Amino acid sequence: MRATSDSLYILIFTSQNDDSSNYSILVLRLCNSSHFNEELNFSAIFTAYSLKTGSMNRKIFALSVHLFTAIGSILAFWALLLIVRGEPQYSLFVLALAVIVDSVDGTLARKADVTTYAPYIDGALMDNIADYLNWVLLPVFWAYTFLDLPFFAGSVVLFMSLLGFSHKQAKTEDNFFRGFPSYWNIVILYLYVLGANSWISAAVMLILAIMVIVPVKFIYPSRTSKWKKPTLLLSIPYTVIIFMMLYFLRETPLWLTLASFYYPVYYVAVSIYQSKNS
Repeated sequence: MRATSDSLYILIFTSQNDDSSNYSILVLRLCNSSHFNEELNFSAIFTAYSLKTGSMNRKIFALSVHLFTAIGSILAFWALLLIVRGEPQYSLFVLALAVIVDSVDGTLARKADVTTYAPYIDGALMDNIADYLNWVLLPVFWAYTFLDLPFFAGSVVLFMSLLGFSHKQAKTEDNFFRGFPSYWNIVILYLYVLGANSWISAAVMLILAIMVIVPVKFIYPSRTSKWKKPTLLLSIPYTVIIFMMLYFLRETPLWLTLASFYYPVYYVAVSIYQSKNS
């Protein structure tokens, strides 16, 4: 509180929520008002100034996370151009970058609390659009271009994956994926490295396309709490191997390719076990 010859100022600090960095200051000014009426000696003028220092930073962070997710659309376009130009390796590297973006944007979105601080953008919808482009549409087009995947097989994969993406329980309440979670970019990499012909590629992708709608719970690596730690730890060397396979492609040593199967085998085995015991 501060007094002058003409006015009395009272500063009141108010907290708007549990976030201590988000507060308001109410300034109460009681002043001598000779300008209005001589019979009215005092008037009260209330002015509220809102200072939202913490809130503004949170909003910027939340918006930045949305923009980071949107990078997936640019990577999708880049990969498309590389596929059209006949660049199987470079296009796979770009799709790998899209996977990296997708693997961290969800965690960032939860940390930034985007639904509170940037509610005008539907982050979940944006993420699904980017995922369908980078995990489904472009891998199928890549397989059609470089694996001679038949049009029918590619169409089935696109159709079934879209059904899977639009299912209301695509991500279950206990944080699992329902059905095969459309890891098509990983699938096409293995098919290409192992030199699969068009018919083998079609058979594998059709079987997995059917698995998209099968009600089996698959681990959501960054969110399935019970298996999160071992899954993420095992994914580290697997990521290194995948990038080595991207570098060597069809010159990848067979032992390295076979060694990489430790993670898919673990992932599928734990997912089946969890489905039977849930």
